[in-house]
Amino acid sequence: MFNKKICAVCLSTAQPMLVIAAWKDGELFIDNNESLPVGRHALEEKLIPRIYDLERKDFEVLVDESGDFITSRAGLRVRLGDTGASGKPILVESLDAFRELERQHAIFFPANAGGRYRLPDTILDMERDSKGNTVYRIDWAQLKSEHVLSMLCSYSTIFHNVSSTAYLRAMQGESSRLQQADDPLSPLKAIVRDTERRSWLNGPTSSLTGKGNYL
Repeated sequence: MFNKKICAVCLSTAQPMLVIAAWKDGELFIDNNESLPVGRHALEEKLIPRIYDLERKDFEVLVDESGDFITSRAGLRVRLGDTGASGKPILVESLDAFRELERQHAIFFPANAGGRYRLPDTILDMERDSKGNTVYRIDWAQLKSEHVLSMLCSYSTIFHNVSSTAYLRAMQGESSRLQQADDPLSPLKAIVRDTERRSWLNGPTSSLTGKGNYL
């Protein structure tokens, strides 16, 4: 576990939004959100320079968008309906992380947030198919911009972008302790070892089916 600065951007709902958060010593702190322009060109002009600036400051910028209008140039696209490392939808992985942080009193919202960031229990339904596999049914219509931001921030606490500066620094620091100092491949070996470990721990366990507004 290492601390990180997070920026979450929601572009998949009617009102685009951005939020800044911090993952520090096992606790997630989410700041006030910021509304973004709805118009395509205004959004592009405002958001891309902002992401560039945040990335230069070592922020991990996760962007939820259907296409790649923004993420082809800046940020990292995270689509909640895609399959994550565990074989579950990223939305389910994010929801699991969010619920765990809530149970452990390790997630903090702005003082004036009310319940806007809290995820409804009815957003997800799980059942078993005839083969015993878990099927996840997600009610996408319930998702508001703040919900997506909560999930992206929570997901960032369990997701590690191996190309990010913060991740490379952490792995390089770990490798200096575990590998010989004169081995130029130590950082790369540490990254590969960590990625393999996560893949083994989070091997695929389920399948996805669905229709309509559900996955």
